[in-house]
Amino acid sequence: MKKISIPNFLGIGLLGLDMADDAVRVVELGRRRGTVACRHCGTAVLPQGMMLEGNVEDKTGLAAAIRQACLNSGSGCTRVALAMPATALITHAIRLPAGLPDEQLEILVELEAAQYMPFALEDARLDFFVLGPAPALQNRLDKEAGEIDVLLVAARRASVQCRLDVVKAAGLQAVIMDSEALARQAALMQGGWQAMPAGQAYQVAWGLALHRFAR
Repeated sequence: MKKISIPNFLGIGLLGLDMADDAVRVVELGRRRGTVACRHCGTAVLPQGMMLEGNVEDKTGLAAAIRQACLNSGSGCTRVALAMPATALITHAIRLPAGLPDEQLEILVELEAAQYMPFALEDARLDFFVLGPAPALQNRLDKEAGEIDVLLVAARRASVQCRLDVVKAAGLQAVIMDSEALARQAALMQGGWQAMPAGQAYQVAWGLALHRFAR
């Protein structure tokens, strides 16, 4: 799942958009007295079957629901951060040499990814991020040779594109794609969603909206 190119949008409005099976939820965050807080939020309930286990079954209906959620929120933002569900993602931790230029690191990630994909690499969208230095092996002969642990994330290109198409049909611009698990983790660490009515339902959208602040 190759991350969409993102210009610097610090200070520019951003909607976190969660497309769950039961509803669409949007959150816009802002700083209030130095604390990140909810500026706008809204939801639109989805008919059964429009989304099924994270898969889009009705693109036209879902786009209309997203527009309604945005209208209900009162936000004028058109830039959104959205997520892929865990069921649509393949993740794998890999170990690579440390100190490589970004270009070489990307090449090695693609080579490694080919070993784990249950479908052709050209049908995948890839993303990765460095977890940190790998633990040194006690019996390593070359003490100066370091390695890093890297998390590889991949999704079917068609699945990613489907969500982007729905967002575009709703009149919005997708500027970042994350995973639901990472968005929820970011929300739990920040904690502000707890002050919202039915706050737990907004966790993913909240975590996505945090990207405005260089999460």
